[in-house]
Amino acid sequence: MKTSLLIGWTTVDSKEVAESMARDMVEKRLAACVQIEEPVQSTYRWKGAVQSEREWRLMVKFAAPNSENLLKFIQKSHPYDVPEWVVVKADQVSPDYLQWILETNS
Repeated sequence: MKTSLLIGWTTVDSKEVAESMARDMVEKRLAACVQIEEPVQSTYRWKGAVQSEREWRLMVKFAAPNSENLLKFIQKSHPYDVPEWVVVKADQVSPDYLQWILETNS
């Protein structure tokens, strides 16, 4: 059975939290790779007011069967009340890279 690569994104309020979550996801084999992007500026509405904050974005690469467990991890470990968790399926992945994801992520 062929498994697909999923890519998920979340943002957190500090580099330290981003690094800790990334390490935990990889150590627990929930994700094969997590990339932390330099601070981004997020503007959003929260509790009726427009907010603008610096955040660190995590791009999480993982095998589709880990989707439910990764969502549970995000819900439990994320510092925000309503964490961003957006996931897309990769349309095209090189066979060698997909194989690495599957081997690393199981």
